[in-house]
Amino acid sequence: MIFRTEITPLKSKQNIDHKDKIMLIGSCFTQNIGEKLINSGFQTSINPFGIIYNSFTISQCLDYVLENKSFTKDDLIENNGWYSYSHHGSFKGHTPEDLLDKINNEIAQSHKFIKETKYLILTLGTSWIYTHNDTNKIMGNCHKIPSSQFTKSLLSIEKTIEVLSKSLDNFLKTTNQNNPKIIITVSPIRHIKDGYRENQLSKSMLHVAVEELLKQNSKIDYFPSYELMMDDLRDYRFYESDMLHPTPQAIDYIWQKFSQTYFSHDTLLLSKEFEKLHKLKQHRPFDTTTKDYQLHLQRIKDLEEELEKKRFI
Repeated sequence: MIFRTEITPLKSKQNIDHKDKIMLIGSCFTQNIGEKLINSGFQTSINPFGIIYNSFTISQCLDYVLENKSFTKDDLIENNGWYSYSHHGSFKGHTPEDLLDKINNEIAQSHKFIKETKYLILTLGTSWIYTHNDTNKIMGNCHKIPSSQFTKSLLSIEKTIEVLSKSLDNFLKTTNQNNPKIIITVSPIRHIKDGYRENQLSKSMLHVAVEELLKQNSKIDYFPSYELMMDDLRDYRFYESDMLHPTPQAIDYIWQKFSQTYFSHDTLLLSKEFEKLHKLKQHRPFDTTTKDYQLHLQRIKDLEEELEKKRFI
C-alpha cells in the first residue's frame, strides 16, 4: 500500500560541482539551502540584501549587484535606527553613513562574486508588495513601520515576468561562466499574515509567472521545493511550532532531493567529506590548550588542504 505521494524531481542534465560559484537570492528558504551548500563545501553567496520575499525586490537586488550600483541616503528610512527600503532588517545602522557603508560594501563584494557565478538560485516568496505612500518605493521589509504608511497590493503576473526576465537576461550577459544556469523555486513557507486565501492567490501567481519564464528561456530550471513540502511531506510533524516553517528534518529531505537532482555521484561523495569537515569545526573543547585539541586542529587543517585539492580535480 502507498501512504504518501512521493515526488522525485527529474535529474538535471547539467550538474553543479565544487568548482562552480553559486549565488542565492530570496526568502528564508534560500537561507536554508544556502547554508546546506556552504556546509557541503560549495562556493556560495547568500542574499546580498538579506532575506527578501517579493519578486520586485529580488529583481532589484540582482540589478544593483550586477551593475555594482550604490545606495544613497535617499534610499534609507529612519525608524529607531536607519534602514533601507529594499533590505532585510539585519541591515541596520545607527547613522546613514554606517548603513550605507555596510550596504555598498556588500554590493561591491557580491558584484565581484556574481561575475564568476555559474548558478543563480532564486526563491520567490510572495506576490504581495507594500508601497511606501510618501516615497512610492516598494519595500523589501516594512521595518515595523505602521501599516497606515503603506499601500498593499499584488504585483501582477505580467509585472513579475517583466522584472525577473530583464534581470535574469542581464545576469546571463554579465557572468563570465560558460553555460550558466538559473534555478527558480517557490518558497513553501505560507504567508498567512496576508490571509489564507490571499496566500494561495499569491503563490499561484508566482507559479504562473515562473511557468512563463521557463517557456521564455531554456537557461532557467524549476526546482519543486514548494511541491515537496506541500504534496510530498504534507504533515504537520514536518513543521516548526509556528506551523509555517519547515523543521530541520524537512529541510534535510528537500536538500536530499536537490542534491540528487543537481549533483553527480562524485560531487555527492565530496559533499559528504566537506560535511564531515564542517562537523569537525563545530567541536568546542573545554580546554583549548590540550594536546588532543591541537591534534584536532591539525586534522582540520590537513583535511581542508586535501578537500581544496579535490575541489578542482
